[in-house]
Amino acid sequence: MDWLLTDGEGILTFWVLAFGVCNVLRGVYCLDRDRRWRHRVRGLTARGVDPVRAGYLTGGARDAAEAAAFVLAAGRFLSVADDGGLRLVPRRRKPRDPVLTAFVRGAGGATGVKVYEIPGHPRFEEFRTLLQERERDTGLPMTTGLSRPLIAAFAAMAAFFMGMHVVVTEAPVPFDEDAGQAAWLLVCLITWAALSAVTALWPGAGGRRWPALDAHCRAEVERARAAVPEGTRRAVAASKYRPRPAPKARGAGGRSGGSWADDIGGDSCGGCGGE
Repeated sequence: MDWLLTDGEGILTFWVLAFGVCNVLRGVYCLDRDRRWRHRVRGLTARGVDPVRAGYLTGGARDAAEAAAFVLAAGRFLSVADDGGLRLVPRRRKPRDPVLTAFVRGAGGATGVKVYEIPGHPRFEEFRTLLQERERDTGLPMTTGLSRPLIAAFAAMAAFFMGMHVVVTEAPVPFDEDAGQAAWLLVCLITWAALSAVTALWPGAGGRRWPALDAHCRAEVERARAAVPEGTRRAVAASKYRPRPAPKARGAGGRSGGSWADDIGGDSCGGCGGE
């Protein structure tokens, strides 16, 4: 035990082991924390996730709106124009799913709305609210947590406290007892760099947490897409993203279209003798 606390090689070994213990404890915590969620994911994939909810889980309101457009077009609740505009087909029957019903109500009052407009369109507020409630009911965190930043912090703390340990014990530099105490600074820096590299083995913050659920959801959205004609698929896909504005025309000399009088806000015939 004295070797671990007073010898140079022992102190280095002690703090590397302490960093390893922190990694093990974090891993055990993550496995125990995710056990209940993994059971819930297996239940979701076994029961099946409807395409609209699947789109929301993997891509948010925009992908959910795209999936809803496919489902409702296949059920002949909506028609899709060549430009991707959604129009309600007049009929008495309504979808059984409340989320789809909310979508139909929104489309009925927003004729020709495009998919990219739905995440912010006021008439689709109920649709978005129901989607958010369903995701909360799922109770699954869809992205990874803070494991990588925590492990990076552990690496920095191990290197720092190793330096403090050396100051107190005045232990010799490991593998070179004749080196001055200042060489410990280099040892601490190398140790910090080596331990920080371990963070690459942990998932980064914001990464997707459930690959099996993501694959299931993508398959459900693809199934809804395959249920409509090719022309409908192209029209909906074209309306998924806001079109970029056309570039301004440029005249001779690299100037934008329009005369010099437009630039100064004057009348080009102001000096022609007119009243």
